[in-house]
Amino acid sequence: MKKFAVIGSPISHSLSPSIHGLFGKLCGIELSYEAIEVDRSSFTEKVMELFKDGYDGINVTLPLKNLAYEVSDHPSNASLKSTSANVIWRQEGKIHSDNTDGEGLVSDLEEKELFIENKKLLMIGAGGSAISILPSLIDRKPKEIKIINRTYSRAIELVEKFKREDVKLSAGNLLDPLSFKAEAIINTTSAGLLKEEISLPAGTFANQDWTYDLSYSNSETLFNSLARRHGIKKTHDGFGMLMQQAALSFEIWTGNKPDIKMATKLLTPNS
Repeated sequence: MKKFAVIGSPISHSLSPSIHGLFGKLCGIELSYEAIEVDRSSFTEKVMELFKDGYDGINVTLPLKNLAYEVSDHPSNASLKSTSANVIWRQEGKIHSDNTDGEGLVSDLEEKELFIENKKLLMIGAGGSAISILPSLIDRKPKEIKIINRTYSRAIELVEKFKREDVKLSAGNLLDPLSFKAEAIINTTSAGLLKEEISLPAGTFANQDWTYDLSYSNSETLFNSLARRHGIKKTHDGFGMLMQQAALSFEIWTGNKPDIKMATKLLTPNS
């Protein structure tokens, strides 16, 4: 039996055990998958302990993704670009890492026919989630990505970190009115998930084609609800991204690509 886990803090809400358990059944692979509470102070010790105990792979969630990158001996290109990792495994005594968040998001966008090439995107938030997905978004050659964040200096840091000649990156804060007319909005903050008030600049919503909230919920997320109240008709949450990035992790560990559509149907039978 193969052994896997997801680690983070908090972790009790994670759907990863259900998702990977279903992937295993669909692919005919016997496995166990646990959700384990781990904080930053005990991260390295716990990872080494899990690998010593025979775990074949570990998913890593916030706030540990940068530590997962730092502990790896062989980071993938995606990990290198984002300086973070959401999946690690041990091979020939060395820890390997990858970041499937960005490709998971892009795969879900493409599945939903939400193409970003040559588009102007607004990204809300400049934390770990933004860092994880930015390289993959930039690789799809949008016309511009404007990053707005409560701490303006953090948005500037991301612009400097990921700047390229072929894609314009710019920064703003959540206090000033927004004149940037984006064609789509991606929310990377967890404010709505944490039931915090969502405070956005005047002019944020301006007839965008669609919004995408990286958070997901059994009901409409607070961010997408706000977008709908401002007239945005196409709103999406991050459940599809969750499934896509999980499938990529599963394929890295097992060599098997699960049927995401079937898994999604089985997990959300009323959808």
